[in-house]
Order: sequence, then C-alpha cells, then structure tokens
Amino acid sequence: MSNKLFEEIELKSGVTLKNRIMMAPMTIQAAYFDGTVTQEMIDYYAHRSGEAGAIIVESSFVEDKGRGFAGALGNTKDSQVKELRKLASAIKEKGSKAILQIYHAGRMAAPELNGGAAPISASPVAALRPDAVTPRQMMPVDIDNMIQCFTDATRRAIEAGFDGVEIHGANTYLIQQFFSPHSNRREDKWGGNLEARAKFPEAVMKAVQEEAKKQQAEDFIVGYRFSPEEIEEPGITFEDTMYLLNRLAKLKPDYFHISMGNWNRTSIRDKEDSQPLIKKYAELQSEELAQIALIGVGGIGQRNDAEAALESGYDLVAIGKAFLVEPNWVEKAEAGKEIKNFADINEQDRLHVPEPLWDVMDFMIRDVEADEEKYEHLKALQNVKITFNPGTYEASAEGHDGSDIPIKVTFSDTEIVAIELENQEQTDAVATSVFKRLPEEIIDGQTLQVDIISGATVTSRSLIDGVAYAVEKAGGNSEALRVRSKAAVQWSSK
Repeated sequence: MSNKLFEEIELKSGVTLKNRIMMAPMTIQAAYFDGTVTQEMIDYYAHRSGEAGAIIVESSFVEDKGRGFAGALGNTKDSQVKELRKLASAIKEKGSKAILQIYHAGRMAAPELNGGAAPISASPVAALRPDAVTPRQMMPVDIDNMIQCFTDATRRAIEAGFDGVEIHGANTYLIQQFFSPHSNRREDKWGGNLEARAKFPEAVMKAVQEEAKKQQAEDFIVGYRFSPEEIEEPGITFEDTMYLLNRLAKLKPDYFHISMGNWNRTSIRDKEDSQPLIKKYAELQSEELAQIALIGVGGIGQRNDAEAALESGYDLVAIGKAFLVEPNWVEKAEAGKEIKNFADINEQDRLHVPEPLWDVMDFMIRDVEADEEKYEHLKALQNVKITFNPGTYEASAEGHDGSDIPIKVTFSDTEIVAIELENQEQTDAVATSVFKRLPEEIIDGQTLQVDIISGATVTSRSLIDGVAYAVEKAGGNSEALRVRSKAAVQWSSK
C-alpha cells in the first residue's frame, strides 16, 4: 500500500499537516440556542481528534440571523470566544489542527430559526425547495456589513486559538448565492455577469486574509469550500467554478475543499458526461491554482478509498461518515485494518454522538446483539427436522380482486404433497401465474422460501402465508420452512 496518505503536506501559509487526512465538517446540531459551544460538542470533536492532520469544525454562522439549521454553532459575538477556545483547545491538545468553518445561510436561513427575520440574499429570488421564503435583496451597505461579519468571525477564531478558518462558499449558502446566476440577478458591481458575481467571494477571502495579518496570526490557515455545479437553471456550471477558483487562487489560500457526495463524481448538469470532475479540474486549473492544495470528500470509507482519491489528483482527503462510526479511523487505516461502516445501537455514549446527529444516523446504526441473535436463530431453524400429521388441511389466499381463494394442502408425514386452489384462473394474468407457479416451487423445493412474482407481490405473499397456515394446522414448523434453503440448481456438463 502507498504511504502518501500518511505523508506530511505543507500548505501555502507555511503550516505543515502531519498527514493528508482531515475530518470533514458535519453538522451535529448540538450548540445552545444562541449558537454557543456546549460540552457535548467539545466531547464529540475531542473524541475524534488526535491522529487526523486537521479537524474542520462544522459551519458557524457569522451573523445572528444567518442560521441554516437548528442547534447551529455561532460565531457572532465576543462572548462566544470563551467556549470556542475550549473547543479549539480540546482538538489541538489531542494533536490535530483545528479549523473553524464560517458561513451565512442567506436565503436558506428559515425565519423560524432566526427570530422571525426574513432571509437575505444577493437578489429576491426564492430557493427551489418547498415552502422557500423569498429573501430580501441586500443593499450595498448590507454587503459591506456582511463582509465585516466574516472579518469579525475570523478575529474571534484567532482569539479562540483555532489554527484556521474555512470560508463556506458551498451548499447553496450566501457566498454561493452571490456567485450563482440563479440567486444573483443584480445589475450593480456585485452582479450582472460572471466577473461581477465572483466579487463577493473574493472580497470575503481578502477580508479574512487581511484580518489574519492584522491579528499577526502567523501560519493561519485559510481554506475555501465550494460546490462545483448547481442543478438550477440558470445555475453554476463547472466552467464557472473553475473561473472563480482560478481567480481566488491569485490570493494564495491554503486549500480549496470540493463539496460532493462522492470524490469521483461526474457532472450533475450533463448526465451524458462521464468524465469525473477531478479530471476536468486538472484540465482547467491555472498554474497558480495547481499550487493550491485540493481536498476531496465523499464516499471515503476505507484506506483504499482515500488512496484512490489521492491517486486521482486530490492532495488531501476529508473523511465524513466513517469518522462518525469509527473515531479512530486514522489509526485503523494506518494499521491496514478494515473500517466498520455502521455503529452499534448501544454505542452512542461511547462514540460521543449528540442526540440530533444520532437521530439522522439511523441508516448507519445496527443492533449488533439482535442481529447476532437473529443469525443464531436462523442457523438453528436450518437444522429443525420438520414433520407433519398426514392429511389435507384447508386455508385461503387473497386473489387479485381481493376475494378469498380456498386452498387445500395435503401432507405426508415428511413432505408437502399437493397444493390445490379453487378458481386458479384470475382475471389478471400475473395473479394466475402466482397460483400456478408458486405451488410447484413450494412442492419441488419443500420450502416456503420461494421468489415473489413481480407485479403480484400481495397475491404471492398471501399464497405463501396460506400454505404456512396449513403447515401449522398439520403440526409442522412454518418458520423453519420459510428459511429452509432452496435446492441448488444442478448444471449438466453435457
């Protein structure tokens, strides 16, 4: 295996990361109502810090009406610095760099989360989502004030001891809204064409970098996260994005962080284009952009995933979901061990996962003990000897039209001998095939584990349930019959 994943990398600011692994920013919705850091949040990040080169702390809103979701982290007032300092220290004490993501939700800021305040954006264009509120267009003075909000948030991050900030220009939030032709319909210097739409992201980055210099924050990391495309029409194209990045690269940030569900994703605008965006990035990048580190994210669960991403052209990788279920991802990966892809239902406290996050992790949670018990039970059922009280027993199945179809099932002492149905001919051809084919398969295989017929799911299951009822009446074990393996198909070599 390659060791590139665990090699140091020096960023433009002079900061050296001990490896090329970052923990991706993931919203855990565990802050206080005003955005202040909680102990639960500190524990979550501290538990995952140490071996990763850097931990990127989830999006913190820079203005009090800019929350994008409940329980969001805030960076809007100096009184929050004290708790932010505890969070930064908890990460750094373990050995990882601490980077704070800063953002404003813009038109994605729902009024109910922000004291009833109407959302703001580049233009009064509602987002393409259910119940979206039309935002108020920001005046030039509002834009100047917002840039100052990002500046102040950077100062607080420095005072709190963070090693850097990541400007959140992705996920349809305010900075992206200024760059998007869908949400920015302005005709002043902040909009109207591609060049003008790029001015707000550029102004924010300049302000953040200048504040770091003003605070004499040596080796302070400044990154920028971006979404490569939009599905809206008109929307951001990948060529638009590359224009922006090539322009921002002149400011020499430390890294760009692409926001995608999979590091090897292709275009979401042109379904016919099969070229991964990372390849397009390499083709369209300027010489200056080529010198800026690029972070890949999405679909990285195992070490080989991370190495494949680096091999494709990324300089760093951000691990997301895998860090939720395996806080020791880096150590496991370096040791060449397989990373588990689910959390046990009883591990919430051990994993230090806040309740709101645990609730949305349900697709990644398993009840291991229950699964093991189920497996042992199924294994035991495979060895159950099934016998019957010989005779014919009656049951019923539901026909395609909802009527009851009488069934007669005849048993010997060890086998299902016959399954007879009245009115086999249904008005629906698919339902008719159920009543003809499934009885044959049940008898041939002496099992109730037969394939459901597509297009007649209810009828198929009803017939199987009817035979199972007859099995029970005959003194047999229908549960064991439902899991009995079908006989293997014998292939002839002739």
